[in-house]
Amino acid sequence: MSALPSLSTATLIALESAFDTPARNLTKSRGKNIHRYVSAKMGKRVTVESFLECAACYHFDFEASIVRFCSQPIRFSYCLNGKTHTYVPDFLVQFDSGEYTLYEVKSDMERSKAEFQSEWEAKVLGAFKLGLELELVTEEEILDEIIFRNLKLLHRYASRDNLNHFHQNLLTTLKLNGAQTAQSLGLQLGLNGRKIFPLLCNLLSRNLLQTSLEVPLSLESEFELGCYA
Repeated sequence: MSALPSLSTATLIALESAFDTPARNLTKSRGKNIHRYVSAKMGKRVTVESFLECAACYHFDFEASIVRFCSQPIRFSYCLNGKTHTYVPDFLVQFDSGEYTLYEVKSDMERSKAEFQSEWEAKVLGAFKLGLELELVTEEEILDEIIFRNLKLLHRYASRDNLNHFHQNLLTTLKLNGAQTAQSLGLQLGLNGRKIFPLLCNLLSRNLLQTSLEVPLSLESEFELGCYA
């Protein structure tokens, strides 16, 4: 596909509005399980219509390059088999580069349906004509067992309160001495595991620290200053 067209003024206005006013108001209905995810990044609840979409919110919330995100963002048209349809993607994300991307969350069962591929390609083309990329997020990506468990830990300890002196001491220690394990940091600061671990998770949730989320977080995990510290 060629380069994306420039976003029109009308589309930019619609994208900005989406963060406050969704294109669809989700309400309970037969076959739909409404979830409300409390976003640390957005400082409010994000309403979605499946467990899988709720799980995707954890990834958007703690991805450092994502500035903000919202659900049910905009409505646009696409053509399939000579007919015009309307469609609302699951999410809109804005990155720190200023770029916007639309996302659709699909389960393995939904992706296996015979009509999925042709319908998906038509939706991608519809988004492209607006100057937007529409990307698919799969069940496998969202529900990676270890990463998802780690993200839930970050969410558990996330806060946007001001940093306290324990946070500041942690950041200073890492700045002076470089990457260290949670256990080592606890010993230096006189904090046991039950106290040091929530502090580290909180700083991770703010993108002030970084560590691998592809292995279970533990006192043996090594932490270093994040690029946003």
